Amino acid sequence: MRLSLREVTAKDMELLYKWANDPTVRQNAFHTEPIPYEDHKMWFAKNLADRDVLMYILYQTTAQGREEPLGQIRLSIEEGKAQIDYSVEASRRGQGLGAKMILMAEELLRESRRDVSCCIAQVKYENPASARVFEKCGYDGQELEQYMEFTKRIS
Repeated sequence: MRLSLREVTAKDMELLYKWANDPTVRQNAFHTEPIPYEDHKMWFAKNLADRDVLMYILYQTTAQGREEPLGQIRLSIEEGKAQIDYSVEASRRGQGLGAKMILMAEELLRESRRDVSCCIAQVKYENPASARVFEKCGYDGQELEQYMEFTKRIS
């Protein structure tokens, strides 16, 4: 399976809305309530326009040449650090796609944003699968009161 990342565009708003409201994604998010559509539209427009927010879709190209979306990753950059948020399409979880997507996004970040020196992710204790993904990608975990924080130097 050949995987690629592409930048999110305006036409991805509905897909990201669907993924954001997936029950497992909501359960593992810090804000667990469903996201109203109007709130998502405003959030999406703001983040799409922000040069310090990098959003990508992980996809594979089918035999028919169609793009099949598999997941999303967002890197919110502040003071030389990129905060990671990612999710994988429900039917594709457990296949190692989260780790591949994170490593691919790190490489894009190294190439495009030399001002970023490390990546950070916050993972709820109730989400051990995501914690394992970051450990597999070489992140160092630290136990905090409400969540685990994972960090990795990328430059």
